[in-house]
Amino acid sequence: MLPTRRDAISGLTRTFRRRALASAAALALALTACGGDDTADPTADGGGQDDGETADGRLGELQQQGTVTVGVANEVPFGYVGDDGEVTGIGPDVAREVLAELGIEEMQAQVVEFGELIGGLQAGQFDLVTAGMYITPERAAQVHFTDPDYCVPESLAVAEGNPMDITDYQSILDNTDVTVAVATGTVEVDYLADAGVPDDQIQVFGDIDGMYRALEAGEVDAVTGTLATVQTQVAARSGMEAVDGFFPIDADGEEVLPCGGHAFADEDFRDAFNEVLNQFREDGTTMEIITQYEDFTEEDVELANSLTLEDFVE
Repeated sequence: MLPTRRDAISGLTRTFRRRALASAAALALALTACGGDDTADPTADGGGQDDGETADGRLGELQQQGTVTVGVANEVPFGYVGDDGEVTGIGPDVAREVLAELGIEEMQAQVVEFGELIGGLQAGQFDLVTAGMYITPERAAQVHFTDPDYCVPESLAVAEGNPMDITDYQSILDNTDVTVAVATGTVEVDYLADAGVPDDQIQVFGDIDGMYRALEAGEVDAVTGTLATVQTQVAARSGMEAVDGFFPIDADGEEVLPCGGHAFADEDFRDAFNEVLNQFREDGTTMEIITQYEDFTEEDVELANSLTLEDFVE
């Protein structure tokens, strides 16, 4: 049974501060290789920094600049630009705290369609993707992921009252009259394929907002996405509702755990980021940040904290 969504925390308190341990943590970054066994170890001075010194490589360049560019897909609540022009969401909020520990205080965002995030990262359009991107073997073969910091079920947005009795992907397959919207480049494209939903029941969109406008207009019968995204979008609109969360089934009939992390083109930068991220997973910082968003529970974060990158690529 899915956990009850927590009430939103008013404002993010900075309970866990580690500035007094900055020197020790930075030294540990310089000496400790972190990340998946499927990738090469970072150089001794490329995975972190000594107190008062910058690292080598791309991380060192960013430390000197004091700013980093991140890729997001304007998907609430994962990674988006707010009304104030600042990038926010669970991904950017976690990344902002990690980057501050690495000596990078400013974060700018490039907004692209979700399906363009990995290509943009590979092309150097931004230095990391912090859009709540699910970790999959296919994606991990293209970019360097951190360990996950959240896991969340899938859901579907449907017309209010759910007149077509849509509950999951199987229910779409069972009713050939149902048309579902999916965003290009997302894992939901694969989930629908694994469920056997035929192409003529699927409409692919380049942006998140466009799918929900299509549902409002009656052009599709359902929109697929994470439970957090669907609940957020439904709450902001009228005439639709979210079905109960569910975990999809892969082509082998196994239940999938949709868990997200941060993606990098530069491996050493990833290793340094991942080292701090794991400190935050252990001391409760990621829990504090992520559960301020009402669609994420402590259980969502605890599940992610029990997993590492290797659980998704082996």
